[in-house]
Amino acid sequence: MRWWMLLEAWLALPMAAMAQAAPATVVVLDTLHQMHAEVPVYDNTALGRAIERLRPDVLCVELQPDDLTARPAEQTKQEYPAVIYPLIDRRHVRVYAMEPAEPLYDTLLAPYRANTVAFNRQEPEQAKAFGQYVDGLYAVLKARWTSPAAVNDEVTDAALRAKHALQEALMGPAERAGWEAWNGHFLEVIQRAARENPGRRIVVLVGAEHGYWLRGHLLHAPGVVLLDTPKALEGPGAD
Repeated sequence: MRWWMLLEAWLALPMAAMAQAAPATVVVLDTLHQMHAEVPVYDNTALGRAIERLRPDVLCVELQPDDLTARPAEQTKQEYPAVIYPLIDRRHVRVYAMEPAEPLYDTLLAPYRANTVAFNRQEPEQAKAFGQYVDGLYAVLKARWTSPAAVNDEVTDAALRAKHALQEALMGPAERAGWEAWNGHFLEVIQRAARENPGRRIVVLVGAEHGYWLRGHLLHAPGVVLLDTPKALEGPGAD
């Protein structure tokens, strides 16, 4: 009897190892912050339906850790009090805050913001032209966004990737370094969530300008199976 028990335990070890090594499934869902009110097909109600359709076990959110308990009023990220906090309470999912706590928050953002201020002061004509370009880009995107899938497709990613390439060319190396560092912290949190939740589905909620960067870096990340967001939104789920 003891021999059979040992054999069963030995056979179970590879299965347990396989279960522990199972990759997490990750899908990046772009949000529009205050612009949800300007895109009727992707308003806050539609955002909530999209998150439910993706069936998250875990959420990675664009907040600082303290925000998850304090839940402050949000002037920009209006989808959080309107949609995401109630969804967290309703579904009881595990949640990871992707923005760093202080002092790292200020360490990463202060030089990035200072570089933007310096560019606006030193190159006012370029700054004005770039602002007009961004306004026009978003006007075109908002006209094109006819579904949540369109907000998350390769055309949107390509447009915002090009916007940031131009932004980096205009504003210099500090712009690129700041953008890479900020997104890189998001990526670290997502990868930690994947390690801690093998085999589970992680939905990353992030402003649309970060989507292309995260999808590109998660595509070949270890321990992660990245889903195509538009296809995932077409899958079975709550309407």
